[in-house]
Amino acid sequence: MSTHIETILDNLCAEANSSVEARLRAMHKTIKGFKRNHVDLTAPNLISALGALGISMSKSSIYNKKIRGKDNPYRVLVDGWSKDINETKIKQAESNTKVDFTIMTNSDYESISSDVVKFKVQNMYSELRSARHQINLLKDIQALPLIEDKGDTLCFHRGEKSVGLSKSSDGASLNNYEAHIDVLEDFLAGNSKLSFDDEGGLVASKGIRKGDALSDIELQHALIAALDVMKR
Repeated sequence: MSTHIETILDNLCAEANSSVEARLRAMHKTIKGFKRNHVDLTAPNLISALGALGISMSKSSIYNKKIRGKDNPYRVLVDGWSKDINETKIKQAESNTKVDFTIMTNSDYESISSDVVKFKVQNMYSELRSARHQINLLKDIQALPLIEDKGDTLCFHRGEKSVGLSKSSDGASLNNYEAHIDVLEDFLAGNSKLSFDDEGGLVASKGIRKGDALSDIELQHALIAALDVMKR
């Protein structure tokens, strides 16, 4: 409930007799329901809703700005609610321009009255989520190095960088220091999934799925070769 409307109601009730206060509080509760259920705040709608509660009021008692030279408390309350409702509509219109239409919440589904339309929207949303997942997979695949087979050597291309690795044996691979240096430098530079924090620790840059490639191939051999050099 708007604090501003509460203040208006309290001030009006403080100066009203018990009969007027009862009508004011009934009007307040009714208009609050109008706002929640998106019912237009008009005198006919308000009079009809109050009549269902056993409260009889005329249009003039709501429309008139003055009663015996004083501000009409019913008109003051209605004007206050009208301003509040209009401000809410403006805020909702502004927020709608920033809505992410690729996200559906439970309240979004509940706002759809037709079960058929709700089913169709749910299917469309599922397909959209699947398409987004496939796009993310394609981005990960695009980040992988391109492999070129050159007989006894495999060349790995990523952007403008190329690394050649021997296909002969593990021993030969372990001694390919130039290639290992490139692998280690790329790993230390980080990637879209891994990086190093300020203390030099390895941390995940985003959620990692089982089976995700976290480095160039041959990283294990590069680390073994580095250890071998340091142990000498």
